[in-house]
Amino acid sequence: MASSLAIIPGAGSAGLTWGAAAGLLGAPVLPVPDRPDVPAMAAALLSEIEELREPRVLLGASLGAMVALELARRARVAGLVLLAAGWGITVGDSFLEWVAQAPPDLFRKMARTSIADRDDPEKLAGAVRDFEARGAAVAHRHLAALGAYRPEPFAEPPPTLVIWGEKDRSVPLADHAELALQMSGMLAPIERAAHKPFYEQPEATVNRIRWWLAAMEL
Repeated sequence: MASSLAIIPGAGSAGLTWGAAAGLLGAPVLPVPDRPDVPAMAAALLSEIEELREPRVLLGASLGAMVALELARRARVAGLVLLAAGWGITVGDSFLEWVAQAPPDLFRKMARTSIADRDDPEKLAGAVRDFEARGAAVAHRHLAALGAYRPEPFAEPPPTLVIWGEKDRSVPLADHAELALQMSGMLAPIERAAHKPFYEQPEATVNRIRWWLAAMEL
């Protein structure tokens, strides 16, 4: 694989759920910094991205996809793989208030919403551990920043692949399609996956990414 890849996980994630996919891709995981807004998050990661050899391809999931969009404006990026994301992501006020309260079952409920098989004990436990590693306060700040972010159109967007878990309850297909349209990119579905296709179906997700990288000669 000629490109240098980097993974930016989602809101409140330490990147633990990317373990299998990151290993298959040989890509580092750069968790989203604890900053007040998406542009500031991108600015905090910029030096690490610029240290990657070119050509660079950024893989961003959910909030990480929005940070990747901002990084593509600041650094030379040959391509983007955006997962579980739209052209902006809606975060409801009532949901934010609930996260701010940090109830005891917060991470378990967040984890159940993010995976297709809500009763898979292994997947559920792994997703909970990932959230616990960053904590409720970071998750709330991340989600607030995500809800406030509105992307600006690119004059010349980099080649882009948008990956949609077919059972995603957080970001509907129409939003994924809008993101692909705005970026003049491709949309690829992943079966038996929800908001974390890279975690639930790592091999299928990596195969889609590798196919696209080869097709784009990246």
